Parts: sequence; C-alpha cells; structure tokens
Amino acid sequence: RRCIQPSLAPASSLLSHIMTLPLVAALAFALASPPPSRCSTRDLLRRTRPASMQFGGLNPFRGKQDGATAFCLTLAFRTADRGPRSLLGQLDSLAADADTSSEDGIAALCADTALLLLRRKQEWLYCCGEAKDHGRDEAALERFDRLAIREAAKFDDRDSSATVDAALAAAGVAAPAGGPPTAAVVCAVGCLAGDREAALGGADFAGSATGMQTALEELAAARAEDALAFELFWVPGDDSEALEMEEVVLDWPQLMPC
Repeated sequence: RRCIQPSLAPASSLLSHIMTLPLVAALAFALASPPPSRCSTRDLLRRTRPASMQFGGLNPFRGKQDGATAFCLTLAFRTADRGPRSLLGQLDSLAADADTSSEDGIAALCADTALLLLRRKQEWLYCCGEAKDHGRDEAALERFDRLAIREAAKFDDRDSSATVDAALAAAGVAAPAGGPPTAAVVCAVGCLAGDREAALGGADFAGSATGMQTALEELAAARAEDALAFELFWVPGDDSEALEMEEVVLDWPQLMPC
C-alpha cells in the first residue's frame, strides 16, 4: 500500500494529480489481472468458491469443508454383451444425456457415474484410486487437470489395429452381433470441495474395494455446489472393439485385484 505524502505544489497541480490517481489505479489493476485462458463451467465454479486464509502454507483455522480433494478412480470389468443394459451401454447413455454446461449437470453426471459403478460392485475385477486433499481449491483443480490429462493420454493413445476384433476381421471371421465379449476400463476423475481424504483413511487405495466404495460414495453424495469438476473416460468405446485383460494390465499397471 502506497502512502501519498503532501507536497507544496500549486493547488491546480495537486488537483490534477488527485483526479489522475483513480484512473492510474484502475489501469494498474487491469494490467495485473490477466484474462482467464479459457471459460468453462469449472472456471465459473472456481471463482465462486471462498478464498482460504493461509499462514505459511497452513491454515490453523481450516475446517473440513475448506479446500478441495482431487479424485482419480479406475476400475476394470469383464463384460459379455454391449446391450443398452450392459455397463458399456449405460456409460454411453450417461454421456449422451449429460449436461456439462451447468453446475447441476456436472454434479448429476458425477453422482450418476458413481452410482452406476457402485451398483456393479460385484463385477469389479481390478481397481486403483487416489484422493488427495489440498488446502486451496486452486491446488486441487490443478491436480485434477494433471490427472485428467494423464488419463486422457492412456485412453486416447489406443491402436485399434491391435484389437482382437481387428485380428478376427483380418482372418475373415465376423464378430458377434452387438460386439464381442471384452474387458472394459472405466476411469472417473473429479474434484470435490472439502477434505474427503480423511474419510478414505489415506490418499491411495489400489486393490482396495473398501476404499473404492468409500470414494464412489463421496462422489455420489456430493452436492451440486461441491462438485467443482468431473470427467469420465472408458474403453472400449466402439462396439466392434474388444480389449483383452492382458492389455489392461500393461496399460494400467496400477490396477490390482479387488
């Protein structure tokens, strides 16, 4: 904060300086506040969150609802069909019906995905996950961005020519109607307001069905204003693609039987 000292300058000069100060201050504020690099629902939600007080990186007055927790939950399944009531069919329906342009829509996608995965708990073969609490919302959202980019690279970097259905087609053997049986991998990446790590008893829970269930319950029960960000990934995405469990283990080495 600057302190303006009185001077012996003429009154007219002093008046012109006083009238110029608000304009200079406004210009300085505009220059110091760069525009956001993108405009998304997540950014709008981030700006509505209250700022937390920091004391040397730690806030002694921090409550359970301060800050935010970044989640990354991955599950592997074996699915025998591709119909509308199958895992892959229900994921397609979730994506088609999702409204990611609103706060309520993102929260609904988060809750509906978590409930779908919880209802299929008996089908879980492998699982891994992490839930890291951060004292600042910005830090949690930065972690969410890194997790989402990491997972997107795994799901996008798949070579369809290496799939079983491609080999069958090359041999002149038609795949079953609706797609062949396949392994499937589902990954949910989210960011929820508040400290959710304590409820899980730790940040990492690879191979723990109990930890995965608790994390999914946190996502399913989150209020609309607490769901700061959410992304959903899954493979295979094409009805003709089949994924072998050996490929899953190679591409997602963190997965462990649960």
